[in-house]
Amino acid sequence: MNKNPLSGLLMVSAGNIFASMVISGLVLGYLVDSWLDTRPFFMLSLGALGLIGGFQRVHKLLGAKDRDSNEG
Repeated sequence: MNKNPLSGLLMVSAGNIFASMVISGLVLGYLVDSWLDTRPFFMLSLGALGLIGGFQRVHKLLGAKDRDSNEG
């Protein structure tokens, strides 16, 4: 049985974290591209950085959850 009743909420928040990092990278890239008139260079590069950062953050979050559940 699941010892932590909030673990389902943690799984949902992992998806939200990932999506928000990718979307924020794309939006920031779009704004920088609009400012410098360099479409779509910054949008693609900051979107890719958001994707990589989202993967890393979710992996770290779920890895910590997995370690906690295996210790108990």
